[in-house]
Amino acid sequence: MASTGSSTSGTTTTGSEIISSVNQSGSGIDLKSLVTGLVNAETSVAQSQITKKVESTNLAISAFGTLTSKLDTLNTDLTTLKSNTARSVASSNTAVILSVTDETIANDVYSEIEVSALAAGQVTTFDLTHASLLNSGSLSASSTIDTGTISITINGSSTNITIGSSNNTLQDLVDEINAITGMQATLVDQTGSGGLALILRSDTGTANAFSLSSSDGLQEFNTSGSDASSSPITLTQAAADAAFTVDGLSVTRSSNSVTDLFGGYQLDLTAVTSDAVTIASSLETDDASTRMQSFLDSLNTIKSFLTEETKRGLNGAEPGVLAGDVTAQSILRKLSSLTTTAITGFGGTDYYLANLGVQTERDGSLSLDEDAFEAAITANPDILDVVFSSKYSSSIANLTASGISAYPPEAGAYSFAYSSGSTATLNGETLTAVTNGDSQKVFTGTTGDADNLSVTLVTDTATSGTVYYGRSLIDTLQDYVTSLTASSGDIKTRTNALNEDISTFADDQSDLDAKIEALTNDYNTKFGSMEAMVTQLNKTGEYLTSMMDAWNKKD
Repeated sequence: MASTGSSTSGTTTTGSEIISSVNQSGSGIDLKSLVTGLVNAETSVAQSQITKKVESTNLAISAFGTLTSKLDTLNTDLTTLKSNTARSVASSNTAVILSVTDETIANDVYSEIEVSALAAGQVTTFDLTHASLLNSGSLSASSTIDTGTISITINGSSTNITIGSSNNTLQDLVDEINAITGMQATLVDQTGSGGLALILRSDTGTANAFSLSSSDGLQEFNTSGSDASSSPITLTQAAADAAFTVDGLSVTRSSNSVTDLFGGYQLDLTAVTSDAVTIASSLETDDASTRMQSFLDSLNTIKSFLTEETKRGLNGAEPGVLAGDVTAQSILRKLSSLTTTAITGFGGTDYYLANLGVQTERDGSLSLDEDAFEAAITANPDILDVVFSSKYSSSIANLTASGISAYPPEAGAYSFAYSSGSTATLNGETLTAVTNGDSQKVFTGTTGDADNLSVTLVTDTATSGTVYYGRSLIDTLQDYVTSLTASSGDIKTRTNALNEDISTFADDQSDLDAKIEALTNDYNTKFGSMEAMVTQLNKTGEYLTSMMDAWNKKD
């Protein structure tokens, strides 16, 4: 601030000190208040505009932060809803347990299961303390064994283990065996003081029986001739398949967990039964209705928040924090369109939420007509898939469709034609077959909407038909939510722009502060000079008055 001289008190003063000093014998005006009022009159409108912009922008940033949090919650809720099932499962005995693994292909089940044998892996034990093996009662994992080669044969395949001077401890042998698929080796101390036994176990199923053989320094580990009563190598448990009946039909499996008996279910056998066990599964309309209502509630929470924050404040009402914000309005429109757009790829019919009894209320919220919903799922239980479960399907039994979960094709229907040989057409694209592990021909799309859509011929016969991929509403909604909340998503982009606005407003405030300071200095200087002049005039008047009074006294 510039300095201004004053001779009133014989010292030099500055700024507001000038005004304070000269006002004692000057005009009597409160010049400090006058200067403040004049500066405010020139700058208050600009200050008010900046303050309002900063406040509204900060509120918008906060609102987008709240929206992101609510979208994250929605995403979590949708994941939970996908993992739930509207199918009830029951079993009359815990020896047989039924569970749903894929609701999209699960149908009602009612069967009687009787288990006569559980699947088991082969278990062979080696008493390492025996004289024909390591001949010591104080062994450890670091105890050494002879060198040589052991051949382990399991499920028709042999693997050779070579033991040399660098890997000739018991632990080395255990590690080598555990590296073989389908085998498990364990060292057990039977006495607590080094009485080790080696236990070998295979995966369950008759085909997983195994044997050990050696023709050099490790012949003592040969299992030939061992049985349940032999020693020191004992066949503790023979490999076996599970044996059971399904409604009187004899069935065997290599595992106690059976996934290929009832489509969309897993059957777990836990014990042999003396009587038939009844298993059942059906679609529970009450559970399905609760699940659907939970979905609508989660979606309504987001829509209600956005509706409130983007309201325009008509008829004198207070507008929302995000009123007029293009990004927020776009998100609200997209969420609304997702619930009114046709859902394709679930067979030859397009579906809408209205087909499930979902209604849009006047305030934009979604409600469920439970009677209409129950009628819809009773007529077609698979209709729930359009909301909860993405699904591949085919119009004919000789075709199966599949894809990559992370990179699925576009939802819709695709024509497929195959006559013979190694080529077929999918949606007009000519494809070359590859052969899968079951010797079936598989054709996979590489371009356009059918990219990553695979079609498998169940049998190698001329086939024409349609395959479908339907993307559930939940999966579509989760993809959209993920894109919104990503680091490069719409919300982050908008928030960054708002923060840039805050920086611009800070620059505007700095410019205004500089203007206020300049105006204040200018007025202080001008009024300070004026007040000094008035003070001087007042002193001159006082001098003349005193002189006239003196003259009058002489007369």
